[in-house]
Amino acid sequence: MRELLSGNNRVAQIVQKKSLNPETRYRRSNFVVDCMVGGVILLKNTLTNQVYELSEKEWDSFCKADLSYAHVRELAQNRFLVESDYDELAQYELVRNALRTLEKTKPGIRRYTILPTTACNARCVYCYEESWRSVSMTKETADAVIDFICRTKQDGRIRLTWFGGEPLLAPKTISYICSVLQSRDIDYDSSTVTNGTLLTPEMAKEAVELWRLKRVQVSMDGAREDYEARKRYVHPERDNYEKAMESIAMLSDTGVEISIRCNYDAENISRVREFLDDCKDRFGERKNVSIYLAQLYPSGEEDNMAGALDEQEKTLEHFNELGFVERSRSANRLRTHYCMSDSKGKTVVIDPKGGLHFCEHVAEGTAFGTVFDQNPPRFPAISDEIAEECRSCPYLPQCTPFRKSNCPVKNAFCRREMNLSTVREMLALHRKQTWTEEAEENEPINC
Repeated sequence: MRELLSGNNRVAQIVQKKSLNPETRYRRSNFVVDCMVGGVILLKNTLTNQVYELSEKEWDSFCKADLSYAHVRELAQNRFLVESDYDELAQYELVRNALRTLEKTKPGIRRYTILPTTACNARCVYCYEESWRSVSMTKETADAVIDFICRTKQDGRIRLTWFGGEPLLAPKTISYICSVLQSRDIDYDSSTVTNGTLLTPEMAKEAVELWRLKRVQVSMDGAREDYEARKRYVHPERDNYEKAMESIAMLSDTGVEISIRCNYDAENISRVREFLDDCKDRFGERKNVSIYLAQLYPSGEEDNMAGALDEQEKTLEHFNELGFVERSRSANRLRTHYCMSDSKGKTVVIDPKGGLHFCEHVAEGTAFGTVFDQNPPRFPAISDEIAEECRSCPYLPQCTPFRKSNCPVKNAFCRREMNLSTVREMLALHRKQTWTEEAEENEPINC
């Protein structure tokens, strides 16, 4: 047995090693996930984030909870095995609440996600905004947004995120808001989520100098053929795969950090490697360009995605061979907040009409206030109660109990999605350890 990941130090301070009682009956923790690769078994504790590798014989004694073996005792001490009557939900809530208590927060809002428009130059086949009306922010609303930021922001630097629609359809609105904030000595920087096709050299220069753009996420859909079939641009002769890739290079030249999100599902996963090869050729030497793979779950695709696991692994192996670094979901920490909706008033989304929302995936009629209100916004409370369908899920610590039934990005396949990503993470750890050992074995001996 060997430890592949030591886990989270903050959680370890709260969930200390367990003193064992030989007379007590133990069972497998509900927060343990396993997978097999190359004759070994990988185990992860989703509460502590600790990962072990076991042989088949060690796995057998673990399954029997046989404490006569030293490795089983070690796993029990680290909560991979727990007492038969142990209340793991209470333990999880204790850890989460303790971590939240330790969080250092300033009064006020730290991040504003602003939709200058809901219009878009693409018609992506998977877009949750497909039925939205196209609305763009007026100068009157932009002025109210500026005033709202000035009276509600936390001390120090704030983050502005430009979202849409396609935010680059409204660069003048973005520039106007930034120019006024700058004139009022507001310390800010910004990021954006875009398809990138509307970028010009002049806009890139202004984005860096006036918008203070630091990070950009560019959404892609794999190989050229898949990209153009899925994006369905209104003007494909102008807005297309080649233009998006050229824009990534243009932004990279400015020094902005660029994250390419490559969407994949069962249908296009086999061709993602073609896209990765193209990215390697174009951006392989650019340190400020990174890529991550984002799984889509179209309706009815759960079984197809499970069946595509082998194809995903081939793609991930190719991903690693090309030298890309996969972004870890867990980042070796326990999530105390799931998303901006669960941010306890630290972030807010502003739609083109000035409505205030919990989430960037806004919907008409969901605003809890507007930027025109002079009183401080009153964020509605979100319950921390664990949803009934989540209580037995081994991935609860990675999700947090926040679960919004109508969330457009947290669908019925969330457990399968978490399983695939967690298995992927464990396999990556195993591969990394194996490669390290092989490199050490093959290292020449200096005489």
